[in-house]
Amino acid sequence: NPVFFADNNRLNFRFSGRYALECNDPLSGLLWSTISDTSTLALTMERLPLTRDLARLPEPFFDPRLLREPLNLPIIMSEAAANDTVRAAVIASTWFAVQADYRGASFPVQASVPDRGNAVVIAVGPDSVPGVTLPRFEGATLALVQNPNDPFGLLLVIGGRSPAEVVTAATAMAIGREALSGEMAVVQQQQVPQRAAYDAPRWVRTDRAVRLGEFMDPSELQAFGYVPGPISIPFRTAPDLYTWRNRPLNADIRFRAPPGPIMDVRVSRLDVAVNDVYLRSLPLRAEAPGWPWGWVQRQVMAESDWTQSQFGLPPWMIFGQNELQLRFDMRPLHRGECVAVPGDVRASIDPDSTIDLSTAHRFATLPNLAHFVGAGFPFTRHADFSRSALVLSERPNAQELSTALGLMGRLSAIVGYPAVSLAIARPGNLDSVADRDLLVVGALGRQPALQQLLRDGPVTVEGNRVSVSLSDPIGDFRAIFGGSSSRPERERVAAQLNAPGEALGMLVGFESPLRGGRSVVALTGSTPAGVDAMLASLRDPEQMPRIQGDVALLSGGRVEAFRLGNTYTVGTLPFWLWPQHYLSDQPWAVLGLMVLAAILLGAPLFWILRRRAALRLRARTRQ
Repeated sequence: NPVFFADNNRLNFRFSGRYALECNDPLSGLLWSTISDTSTLALTMERLPLTRDLARLPEPFFDPRLLREPLNLPIIMSEAAANDTVRAAVIASTWFAVQADYRGASFPVQASVPDRGNAVVIAVGPDSVPGVTLPRFEGATLALVQNPNDPFGLLLVIGGRSPAEVVTAATAMAIGREALSGEMAVVQQQQVPQRAAYDAPRWVRTDRAVRLGEFMDPSELQAFGYVPGPISIPFRTAPDLYTWRNRPLNADIRFRAPPGPIMDVRVSRLDVAVNDVYLRSLPLRAEAPGWPWGWVQRQVMAESDWTQSQFGLPPWMIFGQNELQLRFDMRPLHRGECVAVPGDVRASIDPDSTIDLSTAHRFATLPNLAHFVGAGFPFTRHADFSRSALVLSERPNAQELSTALGLMGRLSAIVGYPAVSLAIARPGNLDSVADRDLLVVGALGRQPALQQLLRDGPVTVEGNRVSVSLSDPIGDFRAIFGGSSSRPERERVAAQLNAPGEALGMLVGFESPLRGGRSVVALTGSTPAGVDAMLASLRDPEQMPRIQGDVALLSGGRVEAFRLGNTYTVGTLPFWLWPQHYLSDQPWAVLGLMVLAAILLGAPLFWILRRRAALRLRARTRQ
């Protein structure tokens, strides 16, 4: 009956069966049922005209009720748009991408309105979009107009008399949407708060212990049944966590389960895993201390139904997007034959349980494309991208603009904040963004910035041709002392670049030649289609784990990663951790220090012994 329908609906099935006339074990494997995945649900619906009201944003352009369908929202703008106009498109698209979150989002750029559906129009002046009647702009304006090609479609107009006013309108939608209402609104310039490093809304704090109840609803921490599914606790952070000798990060979990008369606490347990990797099992009941400590504890402390356990999270298992999985495995206490077993069993995790990342330092060795793919690092250190710049070609085509918007949307969805402070640059004015981390997007031969930025690296670009330098004297010298040489990797990359095939996609990370300590990640390819295919691989769960090192190539539908160039570091460490960092993967340096220590200890001892021998010989001569 549609009377019972709400925004989000669930059709529940509950199986009740028996395999004997008496004494049925409800946990027996003889009792089972399956709902076929070929079952269907048919709905007859009638579409109604939409109400044009800015207060309903992001609807109807994004429907949060579609839990699995990715967002596909066309952006109507000119390919020859100015930097501020492109920046407005980035702010608008990243705001919608934040709403879509895990679903993913794409923003195809086109010059005309679509034949069906909704779209976002970036307009500078009332005559900037042919075929669409735009309102008169008296300042930075947000408006909803009907799609002239579809009576059920709407256009969100982000416009103004100048590109700067368009940026103001986009920022007002991304930051101050709560004050919008009606079909049209003229907005004022927003005071955008400065974001601090690592304060992304979707990242857990690292300056103190964080309660699970701060980012999880208590109802999501409940478990039903003897062997329920895992309680998944997603948490995000930057992957640059560094601890002394990889010491684990603290987790303090409190949980409640049925008491002993119902549950066999000797075999029941709570299993802990991180990112689907098993860590340990916790007993449902901690052993009571013996006498007299148990008696003292009962007299001094109030009894609690909660069981508390502390364990460590290995820092090398913490990536950008993580999941702590807690799974109750409870077994009923055997009471004899034909004795009823409680069926409605519940357990829960205390919302006051904590995850503490404050003991870790923020330090990472780059380039590492795995950090970029998993967490957008280092660009996402500031959630508003105030330390980042997007470098486009002088005249990017629609496909390259779509790729740039899709990339920025993915990074903004990771942090949960639109890119309101991102700078837009072209190859001719790279010096103006030299103090920022650079995201370079464009096909080979259409992006001159690649040739300028890659001039000193192992990968060089000349027109639409990529070449790899096979000489690596520093790496060959390190290989003598037990290090690794990148020459075999360079030969593999060169062979793959010279092999004929379909469109090639490439992702390259390296240190910026404009400013030390700044990062550059270039998303490029032999054609604009190759660039877009490389972006699609960043969303593919099969391809993502393969993207590592500093160069990733997409050819023949498969990604291969390589380590070719030198590394650099970002972040800070206390002075007493620097020896660990330098010597952790440098056996030749440890050998050199051992030789130096032997010389420093042996030389004075040798001199003392020689002097004693000389004095003894001199005394004998006098006798």
